[in-house]
Amino acid sequence: MAGPLRVERDVSVAAWLADALAWDASTATIVPPIFDAYARILHPATLETPTGETDAWGTPQYADRPLRWDEAAQLLGERMREPIEPAHAAWDARFGQSPFELPDGRRVIEPQLGDIPVATLADLATLLLDEHGDTEVLAAVWEGSGLDPRGVGFMFWAGPGEPPLTDADHRRLERERRAELEASIDPEVRAAMADRALLPLPEGTGRDHVLLRGRLESLADPAWERTAGLGWQPGGRGRTPNALWPAEPQGTPAWLVATDIDLDVTHVGGSAHLIGRVLGHPAIEAERIRPTDPLL
Repeated sequence: MAGPLRVERDVSVAAWLADALAWDASTATIVPPIFDAYARILHPATLETPTGETDAWGTPQYADRPLRWDEAAQLLGERMREPIEPAHAAWDARFGQSPFELPDGRRVIEPQLGDIPVATLADLATLLLDEHGDTEVLAAVWEGSGLDPRGVGFMFWAGPGEPPLTDADHRRLERERRAELEASIDPEVRAAMADRALLPLPEGTGRDHVLLRGRLESLADPAWERTAGLGWQPGGRGRTPNALWPAEPQGTPAWLVATDIDLDVTHVGGSAHLIGRVLGHPAIEAERIRPTDPLL
């Protein structure tokens, strides 16, 4: 692989993790109950503000910025919808379904699911480096959500004033777009998936992950995502680890970071001092949790 991570085909080095996870829909389902303290990092939502401009189709344009959950609660106020029961993500459990449109035309868009945002990961990696120093890490990335182009669909529209797209146009554009996506996935990643050299997390759930090996220091620069070979495309986003931990000592790492593919939060386990620093970090919005707490 050309990027900062390389495929680790010997998934037995991570078998301890699958064995250590619980099966009770608690924090221990995501992070094993072997640490002194735990935190839940809230993925930023997005605040969209109208620019007053429109695109070539006449669609209003918005400027966006990350939005903390505590700020979202202040913006929504009495307009907050009833939380969804049963909820399938932490944001929905707290706020209800997005988007929310504010009286001034701004919109609140819910956080992304399944991947810790690359900027948040960079902040966390920088903190981990300061707390524990650089180390070799293992990273597990779910094989779905863009890593398998066969499961990705595309839609295309004609430009303003252009004739409607024909079926042949759609087929040609889809071939081109799919080829671009396939080129953005490292051949070693595709080979690991084809050979089923994958790590099941949790065991028996059918959620298989590509196992990667690299240095923690590389993840402190958000630019790593562009060369990682994990499906990054210009104007879009690639993938970030669904689980990340020091490769040594095996079975008793100093910390572990995990993002379930269906959740909009990231769980961290580590020492009490580390978790205290995560909770106090100005760029990270986090809550203290226990391994027995429910995921939502």
